[in-house]
Amino acid sequence: MTSHPAPKRLLALVTATAVEMRAALAGISAGAAGYAVPERGAAVADIFGRDALLVVTGVGPVNAALEMGAVLGRYDISGVLNLGLAGSFDLTAAPLESVVAASREGFPEYGVVSGEEPADASGFPFPQWEDAAGRVLQSLELAPDDDAAELGLVLPDTVRRGAALTVAGVTGSFERARAMAERHGALTESMEGFALALACRTRQTPFLEVRTISNRVGERDRTNWKLKQALEGLGSALAGLFPARTPQTNRG
Repeated sequence: MTSHPAPKRLLALVTATAVEMRAALAGISAGAAGYAVPERGAAVADIFGRDALLVVTGVGPVNAALEMGAVLGRYDISGVLNLGLAGSFDLTAAPLESVVAASREGFPEYGVVSGEEPADASGFPFPQWEDAAGRVLQSLELAPDDDAAELGLVLPDTVRRGAALTVAGVTGSFERARAMAERHGALTESMEGFALALACRTRQTPFLEVRTISNRVGERDRTNWKLKQALEGLGSALAGLFPARTPQTNRG
């Protein structure tokens, strides 16, 4: 009988865009050009000798759910590390260019919408997921330090921890930003985290979300954004999760 090697367990490194993926990989190698970064989908790679899967989902919660579901169904995933950009609801607590790990993920657009108020799911009878740990409506509690350890990573003390919101349409006014932050006690806003976290919850897969701050939530004047700097910060953020490592020269 011919024996076959067991399939490799893969650490999934997930971003919404190829631009974010390349920016992150640039921090752990002499440059990201040696990696086969897909414009969308998944590609196997080597990160510091670890078998990894580079996953580019596309922007928004629907794309994130579609791609993450496909990846979890096809590959043996040991855990998921989501990197990307985010907006800050509070520039004092999460300044531009800072790094924030999500301690909770929320999806404020699920539930009942009345007028201009954020959706209310407090009495909504249809959970998005339910298991022994409880029902998931708008919110998922996360444990970034514990999940980092499960992933074989270290979350530096310099990384802020805070609650995140995932939206399908970015917040376009300071008034709505204030209402969202007050309702959900959120520090950051992005467009994929909740979908990825929920997909991992359904498979009991460790999930860590780390994002760099590019703008204030509600700020539409992009001359005030730090998009380039936040992208560059993804490289430092990823490198910082792998302590005592030197930049890679042989890339997968």
